[in-house]
Amino acid sequence: MSYKELLKKANIDLKETRTKVILGATVAGAAVLGGWGLYSLLSTPTEKETSENVKEEVKEDKVTVSKEAPSISNFTPPKELSPVDKADKKKAEGNNNFKKSKYSEALTCYKEAVDLYPSVKFIEKSHCYQNMAAVSDKLGNIGDVIMYCSKALELNKKYIKALQRRATAYEKQKELAKSIKDWTAVCLIEGPEKSFKAGYMDTSDRVLKEYGKEKAKEIFTSRKPVMPSLSVIKAAFDNIHFRDFLTDTTAESLENEGDRLYIEVLNLIQGEKFTEAFDKLNEALKLLPNKFLTQCLCLRGIYAWVMTDYKKAQQCFDDVITNKDSYLRIKVQALIHRGEVSQALGNKDRAFMDYNSAVGLDEDHPDPYLHRAQFYLSLEKLVEAVADLNKCVALDPDFASPWQQLVYAKYQMARTINPSLLQDVYDMLDEMIAKFPTVSDMYALYGQVLQDQRQFVEADVKFQKAAELSPNNVAYMGHRATLKMMAENNYEGAYEILIEARSKDPKCDFVLETLGMIYIQKQMYKEALECFDEVLKLTKSEGEAAHYSALFIGVKCQWEVCEELDVKPISMTDMQSMSGMQIPQ
Repeated sequence: MSYKELLKKANIDLKETRTKVILGATVAGAAVLGGWGLYSLLSTPTEKETSENVKEEVKEDKVTVSKEAPSISNFTPPKELSPVDKADKKKAEGNNNFKKSKYSEALTCYKEAVDLYPSVKFIEKSHCYQNMAAVSDKLGNIGDVIMYCSKALELNKKYIKALQRRATAYEKQKELAKSIKDWTAVCLIEGPEKSFKAGYMDTSDRVLKEYGKEKAKEIFTSRKPVMPSLSVIKAAFDNIHFRDFLTDTTAESLENEGDRLYIEVLNLIQGEKFTEAFDKLNEALKLLPNKFLTQCLCLRGIYAWVMTDYKKAQQCFDDVITNKDSYLRIKVQALIHRGEVSQALGNKDRAFMDYNSAVGLDEDHPDPYLHRAQFYLSLEKLVEAVADLNKCVALDPDFASPWQQLVYAKYQMARTINPSLLQDVYDMLDEMIAKFPTVSDMYALYGQVLQDQRQFVEADVKFQKAAELSPNNVAYMGHRATLKMMAENNYEGAYEILIEARSKDPKCDFVLETLGMIYIQKQMYKEALECFDEVLKLTKSEGEAAHYSALFIGVKCQWEVCEELDVKPISMTDMQSMSGMQIPQ
């Protein structure tokens, strides 16, 4: 019986039993097929391959195989993938899983890909780590985001995506200094123009401001009182009617040592010997009873205010305000300055309340209107500020400080509301110079307006005159240095002026800040940080502390990134050309 007949008898389909037929059910079949049967088991050919390659001719009991049947010698096993190919395949599989939101599976694929890539494929490994960070971000594992980005950056330190992702993760964990450093690296690697257009600088600036606010609170809870620049103390006393503290009594007519010391304090302040006056004032307060106790307390509060010892200042002013024996005008001064303290601490409602109370206590006193006007100016409420300043100069036309503030307020109106007012401002400044020819700040204000209007030569003349009238006020030298940079791009000339100014008064915050900016331009980062650190000790409000804290960490990060990544810093010139900003004034 033939094979075909046997199969028919068993009701088995020829195609389904193809392998068995080839192998043979009898010894004779096996002998005919030989090694080809083994190949059929291993390769499992398709129906097409079977029909083309293996053509069975069944004649009676004899089975023959056509010449087209392949021999085992022609078999080529599948080529095994290289480690790199396997890694690429796993990475692609991970990408596909990520697109399908199969994050756990994607993470597993990326981990396997990292292990498969040889060490020479460090760029590919860094990409996998960055992808693992992206997966961790989706899963909400911020710590893992930072870990995987850090691994990516160990392999590829200028990897922008990893730096951006880690910067964002650091911000979420409130590690703001680290976030700033990563954003700084992004900006420096990408370059100023691209960073500005892509918004990297805006993001960095936002994180810097957040860092500054947090650091400012920390600074103000732990800082120690510092005697500021003498020009700052002078400005504080120039901003009030010091006559409120004066007395017709002479020191010789007083028997109490504390009372005599108070008269000496007044003379020293009027002679601008502020440090010696402070020491004598502290001595006077130790000698009780004291006829001028509330006056001494109020002066001590003013000193504490300019030294940013706000707790001590508030205590002194509270004691004056609650003392039933306080003179009316001394109580007014205490209310005004307690308002200044509240304003410096960011308590605007409390500040406004004290300014209003001072006005209500003595409506004919010019000082409450002046200080409330300055408060309005800080809030950019120009109309209200001008109204109070007009009241102030009406009460005392010979008081220079409110006239300065009035000119400033009208100049802000000309800049922001009505440019046609600018000529009125110039006319008013000329009148003020004629009215107060020996008041240096009037010339300095004129110089600042001219500088802002880019009339640099005329501005320098005004600053020189201000410096002649008050040679100890080095802020005027700071303005002249700024002019050198703005008008002439002369950083070396500005640097020389500022070095001289700093030697005269090492505590002028404006000089220190401007000098620090030049040090940045010269890539002298250590010296720049020293300047900003000194400024931080002198800041008078949390707002100022926030600004300088941000400036400090920004410079520090740029210094570190430039050294670690060997990149070019962003200069002040680059910044100006991109944003149109001016050098700080």
